[in-house]
Amino acid sequence: MRLPSLSRSWRFSDRVKLKIIRLASGRPPADILKILHYRREFFGEPFTEWVHQVLRGPSEWSVGERELMATFVSHLNQCRFCEGSHGAIADVTLGPDVTAAVLADWRTAPLRPALRAAFALLEVLTLRPAEVGPEHVEAAYAHGVTEQGVRDVIHVCGIFCTINRIADAVDFAVPDDKGLKGDAYQLLKRGYAIS
Repeated sequence: MRLPSLSRSWRFSDRVKLKIIRLASGRPPADILKILHYRREFFGEPFTEWVHQVLRGPSEWSVGERELMATFVSHLNQCRFCEGSHGAIADVTLGPDVTAAVLADWRTAPLRPALRAAFALLEVLTLRPAEVGPEHVEAAYAHGVTEQGVRDVIHVCGIFCTINRIADAVDFAVPDDKGLKGDAYQLLKRGYAIS
């Protein structure tokens, strides 16, 4: 359900920012930007600070690996917008063959053991969270994932299980391939924080 207020209820500075994005890109701003700028102090600013820290902050996982995790969670949640957006970044950083292989079957994709263990944990966290137990974390540790690496995996899952539901609830439009690729380069360049 598309909410009418998301098309017109922003602060003046946010309206200007969204107009500049439209002029610079030659297309309307993505729906995610409209959500993040709508009453931004309640959701957009804290949420994007969290996303920026998790996806761009210090981590044992590369930027591409974290974007691939985001793509995977979004794929499991059947969120076309987030899968496409973060998949485009994973394609740029890791290559489209890696992204396609993980989405087809992470168990047989060409991944290092620690990353494969991260995907095993992500699958359970996303699809069967009530089943998560110490054995899942211990399995990740056994494959070389650190405690902080596990925390990062959990944060990626939490972020995308949240935003996937928002994206689907308000019916985010999915950009075409050119738009996804352009957005991917912008997100790699500037990150996620909007404040």
